[in-house]
Amino acid sequence: MIKPWYLGPVLAIAALAASAYWWHAEKDRWSPPSPRKPDLPKVEPMPQPIKVHAKQAVERPLFWASRRPVVVDEKKSSLVTELSQSRLTAVLESGAQRVAILLRADGTTLKVTGETKPWRLESFDGRKAVFVSADDQRVERPLEAGSVVAAPKAGPIGDRLRRPATNQ
Repeated sequence: MIKPWYLGPVLAIAALAASAYWWHAEKDRWSPPSPRKPDLPKVEPMPQPIKVHAKQAVERPLFWASRRPVVVDEKKSSLVTELSQSRLTAVLESGAQRVAILLRADGTTLKVTGETKPWRLESFDGRKAVFVSADDQRVERPLEAGSVVAAPKAGPIGDRLRRPATNQ
């Protein structure tokens, strides 16, 4: 008697023999497809590089003293730059008197009133202040938000200020 599990390997061998015969009979009939050229975009030639004239570099080499910046009288301009680099943090008004408080770049404060020298506060419209120097130079500064005040140091008073208020 023939066992049914012999049927699986026999069918597999028959399938392999049929595919080998088909491969051997049809392998010479295959021919490659005709080649096709791809559609390439039109390429523009690159422009010629710009000629650089090194006349100034030859006449004034990089490390010569004549290439260094010209020294300018910084007394007048230093006051202007100091004021223009400062941040306007507050303007306090009481009657006709005004006091502008500016925060310098180094972190110190500068107070300018209508009578201070060399700068005085000329006008303030709620958003920007106009400062005028003794020699009629004008600098406008917009009002900016102030920096965050540092928390008080630890101690009995500092601890009370840091704790939220509670009703007891």
